[in-house]
Amino acid sequence: MTKRLQKNIALVCAVCLLTLLMSGYAAMDNDLPAEDEGVLYEKVAISVDGELLYSGYVIDGRTYIPFRSFCGALNLGAVVFWDPESATAIGLAENFMVTAGEGDQYITVNERCFYAEGGVVNYRGILLVPLRVLCDAFSVEIQWDEDTGDVNLLTDDLEICLSGAAFYDEDNLYWLSRIISAEAKDQSMTGKICVGNVVMNRAESDNFPDTIREVIFDSTYGIQFSPVSNGSIYNEPDEESIVAAKLCLEGVELAGDSLYFVNPSIGSTKWFNVNRTFVTSVGDHDFYA
Repeated sequence: MTKRLQKNIALVCAVCLLTLLMSGYAAMDNDLPAEDEGVLYEKVAISVDGELLYSGYVIDGRTYIPFRSFCGALNLGAVVFWDPESATAIGLAENFMVTAGEGDQYITVNERCFYAEGGVVNYRGILLVPLRVLCDAFSVEIQWDEDTGDVNLLTDDLEICLSGAAFYDEDNLYWLSRIISAEAKDQSMTGKICVGNVVMNRAESDNFPDTIREVIFDSTYGIQFSPVSNGSIYNEPDEESIVAAKLCLEGVELAGDSLYFVNPSIGSTKWFNVNRTFVTSVGDHDFYA
């Protein structure tokens, strides 16, 4: 989370609490239009423990729920507000904070990052978040009606996830975020995750060292990553690279079994094409297994 967002949360939290006390919490969302600019929003009903409460929407085969609705479904007294500077919705309760940023491919819960395939959608001022990622983050079970697509959320086993400080190994996050930033700072979130996947795949391979730090500084066959030789590995990582590192540590895999990546505009791909299996291209990098 950015320092600016943290300050904004502190400034508006008291106002939001006062507003909540004065006006109450409206759980049911207004109906959204079914179609906008050619994108179909297929409506589905969302119940919580068998009680119909919300409207959800299917976009490109993926079920979304309004961010405010999900925070209400948790029934944990969350206060929801919008930070316009960062285009981020924040849900605050006594023992958790969940955030979702417009257009982001992830949500955060207590400084943990969870991958939101399809991204967070701002539709006419209502923030829609992929339902499954939210439910996974809070251990909420989903029941699907195969005929209608309607959803029932079961909260009996609801559990707030471990915090980022408790979940992530500090050393792994430190070095993985730095190698991602040094190698892919100007790449998309997908490109950043793929670079992190390569490092983690190496750490899990019998042909490379066993830890993320050892992989980065491996010199068995010469220096493996140019940021080690030019010193940029020690630079402070940008925020998105830290998020990408967290997503990799959460188990997000977008680069398959890749063990190598190369920028073909500045490096030769001849050895890779002869000796390795091409996996994918993302941004400036080609990835090989």
